[in-house]
Amino acid sequence: MAWTHPIAAKWPARHPDRLQLYSLPTPNGVKVSIALEELQLPYEAHKVSFESNDQLSPAFLSLNPNNKIPAILDPNGPGGKPLALFESGAILVYLAGKTGRLLPRDVAARYETL
Repeated sequence: MAWTHPIAAKWPARHPDRLQLYSLPTPNGVKVSIALEELQLPYEAHKVSFESNDQLSPAFLSLNPNNKIPAILDPNGPGGKPLALFESGAILVYLAGKTGRLLPRDVAARYETL
């Protein structure tokens, strides 16, 4: 049986093998979408409606207890294990590391970029 995160109860994945993005078109949400597109990573986007208080639902809080967007669920995280992650900066660094793109490999250059 495949691993399932509690967030799938509210936002079922059509493609559970793809990275799942939970967000809105806000500056922080859009920067993650742009990175995913630039990195050409297959993903599925799920709208988190603030009008409906989706960010306060038990399903969303199981992914991000800080109740903020964006958040991701990568079924193919490190070691092939699922990884839930939130905060746009952490997500961007993770995506760059996952693909080996967008951040320099040289340590000094990397921290200058960050």
